[in-house]
Amino acid sequence: MKIGIALSGGVDSAVAAGRLIRQGNCVIGYHMIVLEGNPLSNAALDDAKVVADHLRIELKIVDLREEFRRILDYFANSYMSGETPNPCVVCNDSIKFGLLLERMFSFGEEKIATGHYARLASLGDQMFLSRAFDRAKDQSYFLSRIGKRKLHDIIFPLGEMTKEEVRQEASVVDLPVHSKKDSQEICFIPDGDYRSFLKSRGIEGKPGLITDENGNLLGRHYGLSGYTIGQRKGLGVSEGERYYVKSLDLERNRLVLAQRESLLSDSLTARDPNWYIDPDDEFECFCMIRSSMRAVPASVSVLANNRLRVHFPEKVWAVAPGQLAVFYIEDRVVGSAFIEGNSVLESEDDT
Repeated sequence: MKIGIALSGGVDSAVAAGRLIRQGNCVIGYHMIVLEGNPLSNAALDDAKVVADHLRIELKIVDLREEFRRILDYFANSYMSGETPNPCVVCNDSIKFGLLLERMFSFGEEKIATGHYARLASLGDQMFLSRAFDRAKDQSYFLSRIGKRKLHDIIFPLGEMTKEEVRQEASVVDLPVHSKKDSQEICFIPDGDYRSFLKSRGIEGKPGLITDENGNLLGRHYGLSGYTIGQRKGLGVSEGERYYVKSLDLERNRLVLAQRESLLSDSLTARDPNWYIDPDDEFECFCMIRSSMRAVPASVSVLANNRLRVHFPEKVWAVAPGQLAVFYIEDRVVGSAFIEGNSVLESEDDT
C-alpha cells in the first residue's frame, strides 16, 4: 500500500514510519512547513531529513505557510473575543488532515499516517475514532474534529503502543531521534509567551479593573486578551484569598476573579458539533472539556441551530468558551463541539 507519513522530525512519527515500512508498505515522508523564520521549525525540518535518510524513504516538503495563517488568525481572534482557543484541534482538522491529506492524495498516496496516539475502531459498518492504549498520551481529544468520512483514509500505527515502548523501539532500530524530547508548547509559541505573540500581531489590550464577583476592586489588568478562564498564576493580585479567573467582562473591560468553588458548573452550551454517530435528541456519554481532564458522565441534549446543551451530574470546573467538549461512549469518540459558555439557555432557544 502507498502511504504518506506526516514526518514531523520527532520520535513518534519516525517510529510510525518505520513500522509501516517493515509491514511492507511503500512509504513516503511528508514534512509541513507552516512557519517562517522559526528556529524550532528549522530544526524539525533538519531532523525529518535525517530520519528520512535513515529509513531510506523519500521526503517531500509541503509549504503551507500561507494557509497556516488562518490558524494564527483564529488564535488571535479568539483571545480578542474573550475565548480560549485550541489551535492544535483546528490545525489537525483543516491543515494536517485537510490540506496535507489532499496534497498526499494528489501525489497518489492511498492513506495518510501520523504518529498520533489514537486508534480507529469499527462498529458494524461505522468507523470511529477511539482512545489510544496509552491513556496518558491519548490524543483522541485533539483529533475529534476530523470528519468521519476521512477516518477510512487514516492510519495510526502507534495506537496500541505506550510511549515507553515507542522510545524503546526507536532505540533498538537506532533511529537518530530516539532520545529527542517531546514538544510541550504550541508550535508557533515555543516559549509559551502568548502575550508576546498577541502583541506581535498588534493585540495589546486596554488596561482595566480586576474585581471579585461582588465588584470589589482587587487590582488592574493590562488587557483581557492576556487571561483565560481558570487561570491562577500571573494575576497580579496580592489578596490572601486564592483567586482564579472566572470571567472576562468584555463590555466593561473587567477581569472577574473568584475562589475555586465558584468556577464549578453543572452545564454548558456548545456549538458546531462534529458527529461520528447520528445522535438522538438526548443521549448519555462521558465528556472531556479540556485535554488534561478525565472524562466524566454527561447528558447531551441536541438543540436547534447546530447547538448542544451538556449537563453534568457532578459539576465540572472552569468551563472555558472556545475550548472543545469531546463526547465518548466507552473508548469511542462519538462527537465534539466548541464550548459557548456555562450559562443555561432560555427555553425559547431550544425551539
